[in-house]
Order: sequence, then structure tokens, then C-alpha cells
Amino acid sequence: MMKIKQHDEIIQAEMKVTFAKQSLFVNLYLIDGILVDTGPSSKANEVIPLLKSWDYDQVILTHHHEDHSGLAPWIEKNMDVPIFIHQQGVDLCTKRAKLPFYRKVFWGDRKAFNPDILPERLNGRKYEWEFIHSPGHSPDHVALYNQQNGLMFGGDLYVLGKPKSLFAFEDASILMGSIQKVLQYDFETYICSHAGIFKDGRKMLQRKLDYLEEVKGKVESLQQRGCSQREITKTLFPKKHALNYLSMFENSPSYLVKSFFQHNHV
Repeated sequence: MMKIKQHDEIIQAEMKVTFAKQSLFVNLYLIDGILVDTGPSSKANEVIPLLKSWDYDQVILTHHHEDHSGLAPWIEKNMDVPIFIHQQGVDLCTKRAKLPFYRKVFWGDRKAFNPDILPERLNGRKYEWEFIHSPGHSPDHVALYNQQNGLMFGGDLYVLGKPKSLFAFEDASILMGSIQKVLQYDFETYICSHAGIFKDGRKMLQRKLDYLEEVKGKVESLQQRGCSQREITKTLFPKKHALNYLSMFENSPSYLVKSFFQHNHV
């Protein structure tokens, strides 16, 4: 079931997707006449009535992944509003997404659509929004910042405070740089596409950065002792979890270690 929550000026739609006893959450948000992300096509029956009833002038996609852009083709066809994404995501959206099986099961397909290039700044109905290019999770990932009310929409920068694995397409080293960039801005409330809204979001994001710094230090230390990437992974993350198996190890602790191993390997 989809849950609708009101947080001051923000309306949140929270969706839960379950497969093989593994549950994942994703959110879309409405604020200042802006729809942030569209939700996945697997939730079309629940989300499309919402997309018809909500009042918005434009759509901002934090990045091109299907859980964030899955219903953008429907919006393009049925709603007279522009859809914006970072310039590195435009070409990725103009082609139908090629997805592994488990992602299709969770989030559904994502057909081709034609978004506009996101400018550095954009006006909503009341506020000016700044967009911060923040790769690491995806090359086109952006965060949305509003200085007037101290809000930071972080997309998939946070998700988990202490991740023990990454997807093959992610790079923790680059992600750390993006988190450092975002933390330079003045905000407290942090809005995550998967974990929800946090009033103490700056502290949570800082704690994630500290954790990744700790993992990086451990990888570097073990590497200096002559350990291989495989040995380091077994030492730091000996346990596997359900998503590792469900994704056929496209999500794996080895990619977290690789992010730091490859950047420091001589």
C-alpha cells in the first residue's frame, strides 16, 4: 500500500515493493509546484491517480534509474509539464532501459522518454531551487537545495547509513566527494528517496561520510599489508544478505571494497 504523508510544505508518497521476502521502499515528493521523481512503473495503478490529482508545474528527476523515472513516459504522454534531468541522464532516458531481471521485478520496465536538460537553478511557485551534481550512485545524480527553507532533497545519496555492499554501477569514492559537496550547504532537513525525511539530516549524512571514511581506511590498511581485494572483502564483510543473492551479486560487498581498492592500488 502507498502511504501519503504531509510534512509542512512537502507531500510524500511512500511505496513498498516486496519480492522473495525482500522489501524495498521508494518515495516521490511534491513541493512548491514541483514533483520530485515519478515512482516506478510497477506501482502504476497506485501512482497514476496521484499524478493526475496532484498540482505541479514541472517534474525534476534526481537521476535516471527506473524506480525514480519509471512513470516519466506516462507523464510525458498525459500531462502537459516539462520533465528535467541532469544533462548526463538525457541520452539514458531517450532509450528504453535495459534492466536485469530482479530490477524489473521490483520496479518494472522504464520506456523511453525525452526529458529536458536541468538548469543549475530553477524557480518553483515560491522558492528558487539549486541543483547540485552529485554522482557516485549514478553519473547524472543531482540533489535539490532550497536555501530559503533549508531543505536538501538528496535522492540516493544516503539510502543507508552504514552500507555493507554496493551495486556494480556505484563508486563509494566518488559518492564521498558528492556527500562532502552537499554538506557544504546550509541545511538541516534532508529528504531521501528511499529512507524518507530526516529533521537531523545533516548529522545523518555526516555519519554516513564518517562510516565510508572508516571503511576506506580499513581497505587501505589491509591493502598495504598485501591483502587482495577478495581477501579484504572477506575480512571486512564476511556475511551476505538477501539482496546480494537476489541481484545475482550485482549488489555485493566486493563493489564497496573495489571502490577504494582500485583508487589506491599502485
